Amino acid sequence: MVRGSPNPLHFGLPLRMRKARKSAGLTRNVVVQKIGAGQTAARDIESGERVPTVGSIARFASTLGVAAGWLGYGLGEQHTACPGSTTDGMGARLALVRIERGFSKAALARLANLSPSSFAKIENGGQTGVDVLESLAKALGVSPAWLAFGEGPREIPTKRRVRTVRVQTAHADR
Repeated sequence: MVRGSPNPLHFGLPLRMRKARKSAGLTRNVVVQKIGAGQTAARDIESGERVPTVGSIARFASTLGVAAGWLGYGLGEQHTACPGSTTDGMGARLALVRIERGFSKAALARLANLSPSSFAKIENGGQTGVDVLESLAKALGVSPAWLAFGEGPREIPTKRRVRTVRVQTAHADR
């Protein structure tokens, strides 16, 4: 990682996954049985050995009763009043923003270090990892939670540094 570069938002995923599972009072085996994943899926994600797809994150989030944007990217609130996150419309949102920003499919694929065919599959509704989708969101300047799940604001609010200005008072008796 380049020094000074912020970690991708999904890096806290293993901890958020463990936290959500434990607060739901579920074991890893129960979680994977409920979503129909392989026996080691939850363990591999919680240990950081596996980067899940955005579709897997949506299924885990629904099972654990948390927001998919929070689970996958740490964006928004942990708990949601709208259970049942999906990636429906992800490809359409990607195409919409790509066109608005004036990118060709090939140009955006290059920015995200993808092959044009891999990018085309995603834009046509195929699944991808949370890391790849975050790269696409960053290149487009949109929230990965919005792009993947349609959750939260479309744009990520920019962080602003507040400068403290010291006010020097003039002493009247000088």
